Amino acid sequence: MLGFHPPLEADEIPYSWLVTYCQLSGLPSARVLLEQLHIAHYQLASQFPGYVPFISGQAHVSAHEVIHEHTILPVFQPFLHPKTYSSAFANLATGRASNLHSRMSLVANRINSGTVLRACPACVESDAKTVGRAWWHVQHQLPGCLACLKHSEPLFEVPVQRRALILPSQIDIQHNVELQSVDVQLTSLAHDVWRSSTALLAYLHITSRYRHRLVEKGFASHIGAIRQDKLRHALRAYWATSASPTVQQLLLDSSYPETLFRAKRAQFHPLKHLLLIGMLWGSWTDFCEYKPCECVTPERAGDNVVNEGETDADILYLLQQGKSLRAVSEQCKRSIIYVKKLALQNNIAVKTRAKRIFGADIALIVGLLKDGVKTQQIANEVDYSVGAVEQVLSQHPGLVKKRHQMRFNVQCHKHQQCIQLALAEHPEYHRSDFQRECRASYSWLFKHDKDWLYSVMPDAIPRSRRRGSF
Repeated sequence: MLGFHPPLEADEIPYSWLVTYCQLSGLPSARVLLEQLHIAHYQLASQFPGYVPFISGQAHVSAHEVIHEHTILPVFQPFLHPKTYSSAFANLATGRASNLHSRMSLVANRINSGTVLRACPACVESDAKTVGRAWWHVQHQLPGCLACLKHSEPLFEVPVQRRALILPSQIDIQHNVELQSVDVQLTSLAHDVWRSSTALLAYLHITSRYRHRLVEKGFASHIGAIRQDKLRHALRAYWATSASPTVQQLLLDSSYPETLFRAKRAQFHPLKHLLLIGMLWGSWTDFCEYKPCECVTPERAGDNVVNEGETDADILYLLQQGKSLRAVSEQCKRSIIYVKKLALQNNIAVKTRAKRIFGADIALIVGLLKDGVKTQQIANEVDYSVGAVEQVLSQHPGLVKKRHQMRFNVQCHKHQQCIQLALAEHPEYHRSDFQRECRASYSWLFKHDKDWLYSVMPDAIPRSRRRGSF
């Protein structure tokens, strides 16, 4: 351990402080120090470092301040469910950050983020003059950030290496990015979200605001149906000049932005939200202060927002009222497995039908099957599942053929009766008239019972008289 600990500078990421700490140790190998500190196995330059408790203890800064002021986690807060964000914050504060990427759906979003470190040349020079050392600024690491808002200069990027310990002053600065106005706008958006001390919006209201705005901009109908192709092309045109490879890769995804509205319970990377907000509002402040106009029907515009807490309460209420699993599943738009899990967790007795049949019930079911009763109706009468009834049916191959013949006879009788009624009402009709009048029955009998059809039809008109002169 060092007797002197460098201060955690404003806007400095934990990785930058750790590099300085290792350099001040004087050891020939930083690996030895990291092993002594029990943090050598961590991915040092991660966006969500697992050594926050160590930084907090050595720099005499609370874990809460380290996370909110020195990591990019706050930029995710408005776009995550509160429970997910609270869990991610608690895990990061206690050094259990190994599963954060999967918990926040960063792996599923397939956005290539966190692979580079970015720095501003002007900030590097200014930091070296004022403090004596340069550091990696957290505002430069935000999603979609390509510019320094303080100096209006493009940032240079360095690929992240798992074990390397580097500072921006050790890198040869080469400007290879031409700054665009949309890149400055996206940087400003990410910075404003990160600087928001609290979530200004409820997680469940974001999609609702999108829908209202899309109606106003002509990207959705007045009833809330989104014109996905038009919206996708508009997004690509708006951000086409962006120099960010991550943005361009995202815009080529054919499922974006459609999945923002169709996947009700999914969580998306902030960059996916920022691109849409930037095109529709221009700034984070305008988005937060937005008030929908009266032209949008609130009920329909918000029908794709699911409040998980209220839905679970509704499910439990319906189950307590005696509703079946299937009925509750259809009404609440959740799977039967999810509904059953909630019931078991809350000690609610669920009535399930038997899947196997024993004793005299088999004879009763076989008798009903011989009478041609539908399997669904039999299941309701004997209180068994449809699958159990069909299992009994499959054990009697002859019965299966008999039921097929019975259904065929029913159809044949129905169509024959239709033709006979037409014959009685229109005895003067020719065959073509009956074919036109009773097309469905005539076609079915022509295919399945042609002999009977021709036996009751009027005689065919001789060919010599079919094209008679007038």
